[in-house]
Amino acid sequence: MDARSWKHAAGAWLKSLCFALLIATGIQVFLVQPFVVPTSSMAKTIKPGDYILVSKLHYGPRTPQSVGLPFLDLYVPGVHLPSARLPGLAEPERGDVVVFHYPPEKKPIDQKTAYVKRLVGLPGDTVEVQNGRAVVNGKPLTAVPTVQQQWDVHLKDPRMRLLPNHLRPLGIRTARPTSDPNRRLVTATSEAADALASYSFVQSVELSASTSPAKQPTFPANSDFTRDEYGPVPVPRKNQTVRLTDSTWSLYKKVIRQYEGHSAERVESGGFRIDGQRNRRYTFEQDYFFVMGDNLDNSLDSRFWGYVPEDHLNGEAVFTLFSWDREQNVFRVGRTLQGLE
Repeated sequence: MDARSWKHAAGAWLKSLCFALLIATGIQVFLVQPFVVPTSSMAKTIKPGDYILVSKLHYGPRTPQSVGLPFLDLYVPGVHLPSARLPGLAEPERGDVVVFHYPPEKKPIDQKTAYVKRLVGLPGDTVEVQNGRAVVNGKPLTAVPTVQQQWDVHLKDPRMRLLPNHLRPLGIRTARPTSDPNRRLVTATSEAADALASYSFVQSVELSASTSPAKQPTFPANSDFTRDEYGPVPVPRKNQTVRLTDSTWSLYKKVIRQYEGHSAERVESGGFRIDGQRNRRYTFEQDYFFVMGDNLDNSLDSRFWGYVPEDHLNGEAVFTLFSWDREQNVFRVGRTLQGLE
């Protein structure tokens, strides 16, 4: 092959590569995006090692905020584009499994780490957690069958042991010892807990509610909320006007400053200043959401860092493409092309 033919072939190959990258980027930005789940915060709905497909069409894709190739995590530094959400197929609903960009990170939105959680609180809702159970607008949410919590298992005889052959058929990994020789701690679904309670050597199985402060500070800062006794916390709604007080300031200051881009501060006289103007009221510019993991006792979610702004929503997780068990180094065949609920 002479030099001219080689250059022609190389040029054609480069054009094909650029076209393929352009198509792949367009699909990921505007249609669907694969996402690998690294943690157990959504177990058993989604397991670590699951490769899930996220639909951008459900809530409407957003135009890019950065210039680059998102699937390669390559961006032009310092470039931040104005962005808008295109029309979608549906509005976010309570119970949706959503993928979003982690709000606390100080980066352009589409460069922030992707998280997956369940949508619990919609704009305008009031969210609580009572004895480890989510309560919205005063009504307990119907628990998703795959939601896991921590349970106290009381044995009739401290010499008895919860062996793997007792636990594995119920989907329970381990039973952790406690200072009480008759008590063990397990992470399980309600169905598995009921099955465990039927064992002849088990006296009772009860939810293990945490009454001590969480290991991570809860939202808002300096609250006395715990992981299992949380709230009530209101969820901001677009065009909603709230009164700024000492109690609401801790809820909304990050929203006003970081997510809506205004300067905001308390003044010595007890008032507040927004964009240099004294003001005791604020009107939200977008909707916000409250999310929680299905593994309620092992999830870093809105209870700890606050609201998800609407412009951080990436899409709805619709199904598992395939799954790789990292501990066993095998494919989980039963989780291939499995829908998510």
